Amino acid sequence: MKTRLGLGLLLLFFLLPACLAVAGRETPYEKFQRQHIDTSGSWETDPNRYCNLMMPRRKMTVSFCKDLNSFIHGELAMITTVCGSGGTRHHKNFYYSNSPFQVTDCQTTGASLWPRCVYRGDIRSRRICVACENGQPVHYARPSLFYQQIRIIL
Repeated sequence: MKTRLGLGLLLLFFLLPACLAVAGRETPYEKFQRQHIDTSGSWETDPNRYCNLMMPRRKMTVSFCKDLNSFIHGELAMITTVCGSGGTRHHKNFYYSNSPFQVTDCQTTGASLWPRCVYRGDIRSRRICVACENGQPVHYARPSLFYQQIRIIL
């Protein structure tokens, strides 16, 4: 009886963390939402302050300072339509939005040294480009002004 109970507890001890890790994994769409969508409608108007609040809040400074990230301000449903009627296919699975969105770009400054990540922010209204899978955005991309190629911001 003790052996079975001890074996059961031992299995529970090793299997529970593994099960929780699998359950806690984000889908690509969930990761896209965490890293790139802000639906609050009342975001911080100072882009520097916004970036320095949001980057750690969205877990993009946990083990390193993510150099560049963009937050799209708008309703999730409207952003998701870019993968369908609200967007125009650019190439492969990349789509440009037909309408502009407010976007805050967050870029590390020269003062950034993990774990103290410092960001400079810039807010602009522009068409967005996203990679889509199964009708959902999974990567945010931005056209490079110099090379006219898509740079994926993971």
